[in-house]
Amino acid sequence: MKSFSAFGGILAASALCLTLSACSSSTGSAGGPTTSASSGGSASASAGANGSTGSTGTGGTTGSTSGGATGGTAGGSTSGGTAGGSTTGGSTGGGLAACTGSQVTVGVGTGGAATGHLEVALLFTNVSGKSCTLYGYPGVAGLDSGGHQVVQATRTLRGFTGGLAQGATAPSTITVPANGRVSAMLEWTDVPEGNATSCPTYDGVLVTPPGTKTSTRLASLQPNACTLQIHPVVSGTTGDQQ
Repeated sequence: MKSFSAFGGILAASALCLTLSACSSSTGSAGGPTTSASSGGSASASAGANGSTGSTGTGGTTGSTSGGATGGTAGGSTSGGTAGGSTTGGSTGGGLAACTGSQVTVGVGTGGAATGHLEVALLFTNVSGKSCTLYGYPGVAGLDSGGHQVVQATRTLRGFTGGLAQGATAPSTITVPANGRVSAMLEWTDVPEGNATSCPTYDGVLVTPPGTKTSTRLASLQPNACTLQIHPVVSGTTGDQQ
């Protein structure tokens, strides 16, 4: 009988222990339950020591809304024209808008030659009553007798006869005053290379001001050229930035 009572006491004590354990597990002795909040960010809230209830997560910061300037209001030139106008964007600077095709006419300036290199300045005249800007390279293509483009001028910062100033690493945005002019140097060589015995003569060139899709055929300009280079637009009418 005494042994049975002791065993019963052990069972009662075990039951009491289980009850106490069940009670204590609901509060947590080392941090309590963890509550997660996910309303946009990755914030989480953990209960503190002694089983205190965790504070509700704030939901994290709202995702970034920065996605680049809308519409590129300081954009610069747009896609090139038929003869491959410059597609390189640049700041318009001073709040001036980029020149449109209807604002700019194309003409031929002075030319020259030196040791197998020939040159001519392409002129861009702002015929509107409002200043605008040009940035980068004109598109220039050599044409055959049918008016088809057969070669595109290579774009280089500076050549043998002109272009950007020595040491320049990129074109600059050029302001074209109302009724004013700026220019770009077109140069070529008339010396055959490799196995060639002569250079082709082009039946005019097609010129597209930077940032426009308006092309002009210059029938009077017929270079006998093995290579063609075009340099960026610069201020003045010589096509050469000193």
